[in-house]
Amino acid sequence: MKNNFVFIFWLLFVFSASSQNTINYKLFDSLGKAYTSSLKNGNIEHLKNAKPPKDTWTYSRLLDYKNILENNSDGLIIGTFIEPSADNSYYGFNLFAYKRIDNKNFEYYFAAIINIDVSNDVYKVDRSYLFTEAVALDRWWSHVLWFYEGDTFKDIPENYVFPVCPPPPFKD
Repeated sequence: MKNNFVFIFWLLFVFSASSQNTINYKLFDSLGKAYTSSLKNGNIEHLKNAKPPKDTWTYSRLLDYKNILENNSDGLIIGTFIEPSADNSYYGFNLFAYKRIDNKNFEYYFAAIINIDVSNDVYKVDRSYLFTEAVALDRWWSHVLWFYEGDTFKDIPENYVFPVCPPPPFKD
């Protein structure tokens, strides 16, 4: 009887510990998509008078995206993916939009990253970032390349990862 109790206690401990480390990707994806849906759909008016940090994003660049959505979205690629953070308490939801110019060049409109705290059963948005400017997009893409080239990429379920690494936002 004592051995059964110890075994059951051990099972409960293992199940509890593993469930704390298991990410509910479907819930996480839904939260990220809900948080970014206005941006994705071109509803950007609420950002018009914002004062973003230098070299991160501009409203005029978001207007370019909105115009593409409304007038000619042929070739526009909008993607999302989920990635873990260096801090196991956080995961990131990434939304990006770009258009192919030719075989080697791409025009990025934005990359938006939502950091979500997954340390509890109730996920909550902790920080968000928006990039439209070259320097910020280059840094974002370098990080994305690391994710796609590393082993972490393989740990995310296929439904929650853009199928290939997005192309670089810079020439060469």
